[in-house]
Amino acid sequence: MANLARVHSVQFYDDHEALIDRLCGVVCSGLLIGNSILIVSTAAHRTQLIKALERLEVDVRNYAREGRFAMCDAEEMLAMFMVNGMPDPALFMTSVGKLLIEAKKAASSKEQGLTVFGEMVAILWEGGNRSGALALEALWNNVMNERAFHLHCAYPRWLFGNEAEYADICGSHSHIFGLAPTV
Repeated sequence: MANLARVHSVQFYDDHEALIDRLCGVVCSGLLIGNSILIVSTAAHRTQLIKALERLEVDVRNYAREGRFAMCDAEEMLAMFMVNGMPDPALFMTSVGKLLIEAKKAASSKEQGLTVFGEMVAILWEGGNRSGALALEALWNNVMNERAFHLHCAYPRWLFGNEAEYADICGSHSHIFGLAPTV
């Protein structure tokens, strides 16, 4: 298998429309090249994404039947591997890791590419569990070192009050979109 580049991007957004617009681009480009797509997000964002993809005439149901498009609830996934406010690596691998393996197998590209979008870290951050969010970012990076895939995260910009908080998150990512002006 080719040595695939790993991408772990973060988007800071001001409104949900900006998030969904970028996410549509990520999903569409991934599907076009044969990747599988795994979305782990809030119910509201899943609904908005499906509506936006349907407006673009993306046959989401067909991709889902092929196993190349799957969506999960971020809070339900968190409940599967968080222990005392921190991600448990073994539980993470038996829950999220299993989803990653299944999604990669369904990809139609030669490299069995996988594109993941996740909001679990933003949910933790918004709930005041910043150390849990940073630990989960680190856990994602560890998994990406073992398995090549692209991971896209997003945080509402209004969750951040100072540059140090941005720096903590930016340090965990290879690509940064929508970074706020100096606060």
